[in-house]
Amino acid sequence: MRTTHWERTRPVGVSPRAPAAKPMNNLDLADNLCAASTSLREARLMHVKAFGALIPHVFMAAVLARAGRCLLMGSTHATANHQDELQGIVGALERGMQGGDRETRKVIALSFVRDGEVELFFDDLKSWLGPFTLGQVRGK
Repeated sequence: MRTTHWERTRPVGVSPRAPAAKPMNNLDLADNLCAASTSLREARLMHVKAFGALIPHVFMAAVLARAGRCLLMGSTHATANHQDELQGIVGALERGMQGGDRETRKVIALSFVRDGEVELFFDDLKSWLGPFTLGQVRGK
């Protein structure tokens, strides 16, 4: 039986158990994503400077693009260079899908997963996604 990358390398803090009492909101999600990726921290600063506030659905486009770059760089260079960053990104998304409020789950499902399905790298990305995030993929 083939295991996914997610099953082999589940990030710390993501478990199949019930979420914490306080649901994660979009600001928490952005904080977690930025903790996982220096590039996303920089993208967030530019985003807030441009828009005056965090617009989660728009910021998620930067998250999707960064995940794609990590995959691309991993295929052309040593995967280990970007594996930790990609694991952190998908771990934050999985925690958001597992324990996020309705808006947070909607941002991930629509602006990361659904928008990502049209990207050429998405088939490779699917093996990195956790079960809650992967559950949003059409035609799983």
